[in-house]
Amino acid sequence: MFLEDLLETDGINMLKWKHLCKEKGLNTKGKTPKWFKNIEEKILEDDNKKVRKIKKEFIGQKANKNIHVNLFNENEKVKKNCIITWNDNQEYPLFAEDKKKSQSKNYKRIGLHLTLAGENYELHNSPNLEKCKGCYRNISKKKDKKECLIYIENEFSRIIEKRNEEEFIKPYETLNNIINKNNCLRKTMNAERNNELYNERIELVDNIIKTNDDFINIIKNSIIENDESDSSKSRKFFLILDTVKTKSAINGKGKKIHNFNVIWKIKERSEEKWKESLETLLLATHECNKENEFKIILRSMIVGLTMICKNSEIILGINENVQKLLFEFNNNHSNRRKIDSDYYLELLFIENFLEKNEIRIVDIKEKEYNMMKDLRKMAREMLNDKEIVKTIKNNNFEIVDEALTINEYNLYWNQRIITGGYRGWRKKITNAIWKNEILNSNKLDDLFMYNHKKEFDWQTTLEFISNRINFSHRQCSNKDTKERSYRIKNLLKEQPTYETLYKRNTNKIENSSRCIRCDKNEIESWEHIWICEDNEFTLDEFIQESINRFEEKLTSDNSDEEISILWNFSINFISILESPSKVLRGKSRKWELIRGVYNTNFNNLSTKKEERALIKKLWIFVYNEIKDRIWIPRCEEVKRLEEKNDIKKSDLRRKILNKERNKEEDDDDQINGKNRKKQKTDKNLEKINKNNLEKKISLVTLEKLTGATVDNININNIWDTTVKIVNYLD
Repeated sequence: MFLEDLLETDGINMLKWKHLCKEKGLNTKGKTPKWFKNIEEKILEDDNKKVRKIKKEFIGQKANKNIHVNLFNENEKVKKNCIITWNDNQEYPLFAEDKKKSQSKNYKRIGLHLTLAGENYELHNSPNLEKCKGCYRNISKKKDKKECLIYIENEFSRIIEKRNEEEFIKPYETLNNIINKNNCLRKTMNAERNNELYNERIELVDNIIKTNDDFINIIKNSIIENDESDSSKSRKFFLILDTVKTKSAINGKGKKIHNFNVIWKIKERSEEKWKESLETLLLATHECNKENEFKIILRSMIVGLTMICKNSEIILGINENVQKLLFEFNNNHSNRRKIDSDYYLELLFIENFLEKNEIRIVDIKEKEYNMMKDLRKMAREMLNDKEIVKTIKNNNFEIVDEALTINEYNLYWNQRIITGGYRGWRKKITNAIWKNEILNSNKLDDLFMYNHKKEFDWQTTLEFISNRINFSHRQCSNKDTKERSYRIKNLLKEQPTYETLYKRNTNKIENSSRCIRCDKNEIESWEHIWICEDNEFTLDEFIQESINRFEEKLTSDNSDEEISILWNFSINFISILESPSKVLRGKSRKWELIRGVYNTNFNNLSTKKEERALIKKLWIFVYNEIKDRIWIPRCEEVKRLEEKNDIKKSDLRRKILNKERNKEEDDDDQINGKNRKKQKTDKNLEKINKNNLEKKISLVTLEKLTGATVDNININNIWDTTVKIVNYLD
């Protein structure tokens, strides 16, 4: 045994014999041995041995690095002959007897509070403890019981053996040693906690930030650590973030890249020495496929937060709209609304990080506002300094999306994470699905045969077909339903002509699909409707007259400005309609108008919004005129002729029962002596192969559109130009 083994934690006072035995786990019974008494006489200053301070020549010779401490484990039961002690933040020792389990989130055990008896305390003797009858620390609901219950500190508490002397409880340690050991334990645990936090931050930086090694090391070295003496003390920091967009570029894959310069400025808020207070300054560049400054600021904020210590207050010096976004997200208690945010991944990570690390975003005061204003001004000047910007070209950083995930389950598409706006994203995917169905529809193949030429304005076309030109939302009125039904059928060339009814094997249409209006023996196809000799005028005459009617309508509405615009563009409008279509080969562009497809050349007539709007009005007016003066009179005439031939509407809703064909098939079955089974003929195989090929093409185009949606690319203007090439994969 060495001298340091006989000393208390402070290295100045000598342990008593029984206290030494308890530390070494020896039996305390019996007398004090002579060798221990001889050492006491030799090294103690006080001959009476009441004061345990050792002589000066023995102080500081050797420090005891191994201090005996029996840590309190809240999961294990404490023995009856033991008490629990710890120091509060003011280094005041607290004592308690383990009582029961706690339901608190922060504390696991509740103890019976023990206080120091009397008013004067001897540091060099074991303190006299008694049960507290009630104080401000009491958490008991039964205040009349005269029993004080307190929460037991989980991390900084330890166990001491006790003995009962008369009405007091006495621990086997002096009060001085108890205080010093408790302080030593708190400092050690704080140091270990700081090391763990620092290592966690290092690991977090490695996981979420992707950049060069030099910049990573700069970030790691800039991590602010807690004060080891008192980690519970809160610190306040300014977090200044600013971004400046630089020139865009094209990467190796041919995609446009947006470049931003980013600056971080972290300065501790100190009343005493503002100029000398801790300050961290970092500059870097960031590349992204889509220009979204909010997302860049939020991701840069994540980098800044990794450098701020736990239990801190921060004053944000960032874009006000981003601050508002943060505030609304943190104060929104509806998860359904949270997932609608386009920045859900970043905001959720920030919210979780702030809560986990006890970091609070505080409101700014008037004096702090002036400080922050100066810091932001300095940061902006540095970003605009060309010489400084040249030094940060190699410090390009990006945030790894997968490292920001907080939820147990996340949404992925083709191993690519969806970062937010889940309901909006699902709507975009639905939009891509139905546009892909239009793109691959057999009935619209002729419109997409040469889709690379970008001849049609499909956004205007679909708005017109769905009747969203007059209403902001789809209506449920009878008129609106009929309008949309007519336009959709016209686009698909599925109007109920006699050719269509004959193919459907409709009742009363037995002989042929010829037109019953004109005398010529011609099939009434969709195209025949518009060129039938029974029509009042030809298509060209209708279009010419429709423009004159539109002018008369504008005159009645006293729209002089629109009339002058019409005069300027009417000739060009007619020339576009009469010119050959580049998509519908062998036909003019008026056939595009009849189907309700808006040609892009109409948009090229003018760049002014008012003039374009009038051209669209004229186009819609001509479309409706053709409907009112060709289709509706045709329907009325056909109805008159059908009634004349005793054909009712109910008859046209039924199919012909082909009894003769069924009878022939039954006769053949009887001749063969068995039921015929359907076999795959060459024609059926060809049809199956064609359908399989179309399915493959549809899957490929859908994947392209979905991939563009995941990359935050608006497909409304590009979906119709998607090349329909199948990937021949097994």
